[in-house]
Amino acid sequence: MTPLNFTSVRASWQLPPANSAYGIILGFKLLYRNKRSAAEPLTVITIRSNSTLTKEVTGLGKYTEYDFQVLAFSSAGNGPSSVQVFTTNEDGKL
Repeated sequence: MTPLNFTSVRASWQLPPANSAYGIILGFKLLYRNKRSAAEPLTVITIRSNSTLTKEVTGLGKYTEYDFQVLAFSSAGNGPSSVQVFTTNEDGKL
Protein backbone atom coordinates (compact mmCIF):
# COMPACT_ATOMS: atom_id res chain seq x y z
CA MET A 1 0.00 0.00 0.00
CA THR A 2 1.35 3.38 -1.01
CA PRO A 3 -0.32 6.60 0.14
CA LEU A 4 -1.20 8.97 -2.72
CA ASN A 5 -2.76 11.69 -0.56
CA PHE A 6 -4.73 11.83 2.69
CA THR A 7 -7.73 9.89 1.37
CA SER A 8 -6.25 7.73 -1.43
CA VAL A 9 -3.83 4.81 -1.65
CA ARG A 10 -2.35 2.63 -4.38
CA ALA A 11 -2.72 -1.05 -3.68
CA SER A 12 -0.24 -3.32 -5.42
CA TRP A 13 0.26 -7.07 -5.45
CA GLN A 14 2.09 -9.88 -7.23
CA LEU A 15 0.85 -12.85 -9.20
CA PRO A 16 0.52 -15.97 -7.07
CA PRO A 17 3.11 -18.70 -7.69
CA ALA A 18 2.23 -20.73 -10.77
CA ASN A 19 2.01 -23.96 -8.77
CA SER A 20 -0.60 -22.46 -6.40
CA ALA A 21 -3.05 -21.17 -9.03
CA TYR A 22 -6.24 -23.16 -9.63
CA GLY A 23 -6.56 -22.70 -13.37
CA ILE A 24 -5.90 -19.61 -15.45
CA ILE A 25 -6.15 -16.42 -13.43
CA LEU A 26 -8.95 -14.25 -14.83
CA GLY A 27 -8.42 -11.27 -12.54
CA PHE A 28 -8.28 -10.04 -8.98
CA LYS A 29 -10.61 -8.86 -6.27
CA LEU A 30 -9.52 -6.01 -4.02
CA LEU A 31 -11.53 -6.00 -0.79
CA TYR A 32 -11.35 -3.37 1.93
CA ARG A 33 -13.23 -1.86 4.86
CA ASN A 34 -12.77 0.57 7.70
CA LYS A 35 -11.33 -1.49 10.55
CA ARG A 36 -13.70 0.20 13.03
CA SER A 37 -16.69 -0.91 10.92
CA ALA A 38 -16.01 -4.65 10.91
CA ALA A 39 -19.77 -5.33 10.92
CA GLU A 40 -20.17 -3.42 7.63
CA PRO A 41 -19.79 -5.33 4.35
CA LEU A 42 -16.48 -5.26 2.53
CA THR A 43 -16.10 -2.99 -0.46
CA VAL A 44 -15.12 -5.18 -3.43
CA ILE A 45 -13.38 -3.91 -6.56
CA THR A 46 -13.21 -6.54 -9.30
CA ILE A 47 -10.31 -6.21 -11.73
CA ARG A 48 -10.97 -8.34 -14.81
CA SER A 49 -7.38 -8.57 -15.98
CA ASN A 50 -4.63 -10.95 -14.94
CA SER A 51 -1.96 -8.38 -15.85
CA THR A 52 -3.20 -5.44 -13.74
CA LEU A 53 -1.24 -5.52 -10.48
CA THR A 54 -2.14 -2.09 -9.02
CA LYS A 55 -5.31 -0.18 -8.25
CA GLU A 56 -5.90 3.28 -6.81
CA VAL A 57 -8.47 3.41 -4.01
CA THR A 58 -9.99 6.84 -3.34
CA GLY A 59 -12.55 8.29 -0.97
CA LEU A 60 -11.01 6.88 2.20
CA GLY A 61 -11.15 8.67 5.54
CA LYS A 62 -8.18 10.68 6.81
CA TYR A 63 -6.07 8.94 9.45
CA THR A 64 -8.29 5.87 9.36
CA GLU A 65 -7.27 2.23 9.71
CA TYR A 66 -8.43 -0.11 6.91
CA ASP A 67 -8.22 -3.85 6.31
CA PHE A 68 -7.20 -4.66 2.70
CA GLN A 69 -7.14 -8.01 0.91
CA VAL A 70 -6.35 -8.98 -2.67
CA LEU A 71 -7.24 -12.36 -4.08
CA ALA A 72 -6.85 -13.88 -7.52
CA PHE A 73 -9.82 -15.59 -9.14
CA SER A 74 -10.16 -18.16 -11.90
CA SER A 75 -13.00 -20.19 -13.36
CA ALA A 76 -12.52 -22.51 -10.34
CA GLY A 77 -13.25 -19.70 -7.87
CA ASN A 78 -11.39 -17.37 -5.54
CA GLY A 79 -7.91 -18.00 -4.26
CA PRO A 80 -6.66 -17.52 -0.69
CA SER A 81 -5.85 -14.09 0.69
CA SER A 82 -4.36 -12.53 3.79
CA VAL A 83 -5.36 -9.23 5.41
CA GLN A 84 -3.07 -6.21 5.41
CA VAL A 85 -3.87 -3.32 7.75
CA PHE A 86 -3.17 0.17 6.44
CA THR A 87 -3.73 3.58 8.05
CA THR A 88 -4.29 6.62 5.84
CA ASN A 89 -2.29 9.76 6.56
CA GLU A 90 -3.27 12.77 8.60
CA ASP A 91 -3.33 16.23 7.04
CA GLY A 92 0.20 17.46 6.50
CA LYS A 93 1.87 14.04 6.83
CA LEU A 94 2.52 12.68 3.35
